[in-house]
Amino acid sequence: MTVSIFKGAAQAALAVMLCAGLAGQSLAQGAGVTESAGQSRAAWHGGLLATSLAYSETMLDRQSHVTDKIAVALRARQSGLLGINQLTFGGRVLGTVIHESTNTPGKFPILSRLPPTHTSGTSDSYGVINDITLNVTATTPLLTAFVQGEYTEVEYPGQNEIQLRKAWLAIGDLDRAPFYLAVGRKTVNFGNFESYAPFSHTHNAHYFWAQTKDPLIEIGYLSERTDVALSIIRNHRGNRVISSPSNDGSFTNYAVNAAHRMSLGNGMQLRLGAGYLRGTIYDSRIAHHPPGIGVDRGWNGAWDVNATLSGARFDLMAEFTQTTDRWPATDHKVSALTLQGRYRGALLGRPATYSLSTSHGNQGGSGTEWESMTQVILGLEVDVAPNVTLGAEYMFNDGFVPLIMPTVTGDASVQSHSVILGARLTF
Repeated sequence: MTVSIFKGAAQAALAVMLCAGLAGQSLAQGAGVTESAGQSRAAWHGGLLATSLAYSETMLDRQSHVTDKIAVALRARQSGLLGINQLTFGGRVLGTVIHESTNTPGKFPILSRLPPTHTSGTSDSYGVINDITLNVTATTPLLTAFVQGEYTEVEYPGQNEIQLRKAWLAIGDLDRAPFYLAVGRKTVNFGNFESYAPFSHTHNAHYFWAQTKDPLIEIGYLSERTDVALSIIRNHRGNRVISSPSNDGSFTNYAVNAAHRMSLGNGMQLRLGAGYLRGTIYDSRIAHHPPGIGVDRGWNGAWDVNATLSGARFDLMAEFTQTTDRWPATDHKVSALTLQGRYRGALLGRPATYSLSTSHGNQGGSGTEWESMTQVILGLEVDVAPNVTLGAEYMFNDGFVPLIMPTVTGDASVQSHSVILGARLTF
């Protein structure tokens, strides 16, 4: 009954957001379209209230700017994309239809970890609402506050379908000084973890994307070309990879992340990044992502390096992330490597992005059933309207290694093929 109510509400929200998106486009055209960062994107300002499609597309996108949303917001203030003393609203609906097949009954490597739809058989097709998300950004001359809530059908076990995912407050104005101080619940500023695929993330993100449940403290420096952030994290089991040996509530876990952009001439740019996270879940012999005390636990951090080469129509990216020590559960360091590229062109007269993403995760010794997993994705996204994007993926996975009890469940012989079709509506 509850699920039916949620689905009904989701469908109603989809219709409302569609109308709001179209209405917002019409209002923007009537009031004047704001162009920013080379994009013609509708922005509507009505005194205290505002919308900005260009800003929403970045803040709501889990595939890009995964770890540095605060920098996105502060730079949006500086560029005028966000007005001062305004509430800027944004929203997104993302839904997908998925077909998967595997050569081993019941084992579908990466895509179906959430929700756990597969318990038997070699193929399945299903539709899912990935998220219906609403957020608001409030600004004053020195403050930027951000709150984001969502409804999802792919929540983690123990989580609710309706969640407050992000809530943070940043003090800083880049026109006055290149520094900021932020407090709140957010993705930890560690790594890059961008994915060029329309819907699926990479092994680097799957293994090392760090999210907090408790508020963290972030101190940052942002210049035209350089980003540096230090995050001070409470010793609790967070969402995804965050953990510490004792989880005693002290603030002794931390992360540092840095990136620098340089011009290569002829419209080319190179971005180099590196980061370190002190406490990860890869710290115990019990591979159950334990919320409390495990067995033989000790600090096991992770480090990350990444590089992105960008031109007018293309991006090429490489990222490598690895734990500092062996994971006691597998007696092996955990690592992930991503290589990917994309090209921005057109399809049937509409803006389109073509992508190829490959990633590889390793957590076991050579020849073990839990040694590694590999993923390859061919992707296509088409902007069929200013507010609407359609996407398609073909995904190949080799190896089956859940990060819970990997030495028991790992199966190196598993291969799977997946096709994902989806639509994204943003305002």
